Amino acid sequence: MSIPKNPVEKRIDDLAVAWLQACESPEVRVIVWRAPGNAGRMMSAFFEAQKHLEPASTPDAFQNFDAPFETGFGYSRELMSALRDGYVASRGELKQQGLPIDWRGAHGDYPDSAAGVLAMFQSFAEYYQGQMRYFAPVLSPAQIASSSGLEQWLDAALRAPIPDRLRLCLVDHVEDKRWQALAERHGKAVRVIDAPIDMFDIARQTAAQSSGGAGPGTAYRAMLADVMTLLEKGSAAQTAARADKAMKLVQREQWHDQQVVLHMAVAGAHLKQAEHSEAIHRYRAARECAVAAEAARHPAGTNLIMQTWFGEAGVWLSAQQPVRASEAYAQAAAVARRVPNAMFALEGLRMAGYCLAQDGQTESARERYLAAVAEARAMPPADRPLTTLALLLQDMLRLQDAPRAERIAQCAPAYQQEVAEALQQAEAQSAKLGPQPTSAALEKIEQELLTRYELAFRKLCDQRERLIGGGDVFFRKVVALARDYLHPAWNGVPEVKHPLDKDLPEWSQPPRFAQLPEPDDLLDPAVTSAQPVPAEAGV
Repeated sequence: MSIPKNPVEKRIDDLAVAWLQACESPEVRVIVWRAPGNAGRMMSAFFEAQKHLEPASTPDAFQNFDAPFETGFGYSRELMSALRDGYVASRGELKQQGLPIDWRGAHGDYPDSAAGVLAMFQSFAEYYQGQMRYFAPVLSPAQIASSSGLEQWLDAALRAPIPDRLRLCLVDHVEDKRWQALAERHGKAVRVIDAPIDMFDIARQTAAQSSGGAGPGTAYRAMLADVMTLLEKGSAAQTAARADKAMKLVQREQWHDQQVVLHMAVAGAHLKQAEHSEAIHRYRAARECAVAAEAARHPAGTNLIMQTWFGEAGVWLSAQQPVRASEAYAQAAAVARRVPNAMFALEGLRMAGYCLAQDGQTESARERYLAAVAEARAMPPADRPLTTLALLLQDMLRLQDAPRAERIAQCAPAYQQEVAEALQQAEAQSAKLGPQPTSAALEKIEQELLTRYELAFRKLCDQRERLIGGGDVFFRKVVALARDYLHPAWNGVPEVKHPLDKDLPEWSQPPRFAQLPEPDDLLDPAVTSAQPVPAEAGV
């Protein structure tokens, strides 16, 4: 007797059917998978399943390529390098499977263009045609420097004679139909698959199947899936009604942590509808349950208390009551110290200071900020870049001299504009070379592009250093602190890294760094300040 498939396996089968139908037309060259924004993992599971299921639900070989896109010729080079490196790394595994390992196309001479990529991919597909019908590269760049440049690359790929054994795959979302214009431009060559995925329905069905029985855990999982579905798609009243039904079960079982989950879900639903009083009430109810969980020695109890304070603080901020929000954030920071979690302690104090600054309480805000910096001082240096310390320091600069801090921030979009113009020019120059560009011509274009990058970066650094140098003593001490705690070239937020990812000693022309005072005395008044205060008044 066959084992029934679980909901995820059933959706993989549904996606396979949609794929096979889309590929029926010989005119199709690009498949756009369109799924809900929360279904990314499901799509990844489908692509991966085709490699490992025996038998796979499609006769095709999917391979993900996440190389970042900067320029068309650079992207082409990265795609071919990824296929080549992946092939070389898997030769041992292929040999064990009895498959040939002498694909000469791995070291072929292909131009750095969309046409070159397609030729290499086709060579791979033809060599292993006994193991696949189509080779289906999934193009999902981890970063995209130029959306228009990527569209131009895809247009070039569709203008080229795409081989019959190749089907390029793209993924976009129902909420953001990135590739709709591409589909409209190229007609029958691009097919959109509306992926039949409802993650909430999958969660409900999975909960119903799990545990294989009708115990309280199984019943609760199904109820929780319904609550989360209503949180996403329903009203606050519907979410609350379903959560309260589940609440009776978890109260009976004394699952304090799950009571917190349910109360916070309802609080979130009320917040979405700007029902602030109701949201506050639910966050406080959640906190009572979290305190009970902590008293019962639940390992997550203290964390849950902290989360309820952060949640309540967010409601106060949304209700435009920054003083109440500041008090709640300070309470969250105090609990974070008990966890202990220095990252959240820093963030709670940063937001407490931010809220007071919004209320015009400059000195009190500065005290909170300095207390947050004190949290950073106690951290291992490697942990500091993982926190919101950079935002905290920028908040401190803004509090001290808002116009100067804003000018520092505005240097970044000006730099990005120069980079975008340089990219656009490089793309235009490379497009003139046609589908078979020479390496020498591309190398010249790339070198000119990198030179423009570095010139724009040096200009930004010089501008920021002049602004920093013109600040008062406190302003410059904050920057000095940032350079001690983060890195020696820190010059403000948004942070702009060296365009070639070089460390400071490797920069071709470092800026004339501003003279900065020692920042050590900044933290003296913060060590004993910023103690939490009660925050239980009504909205």
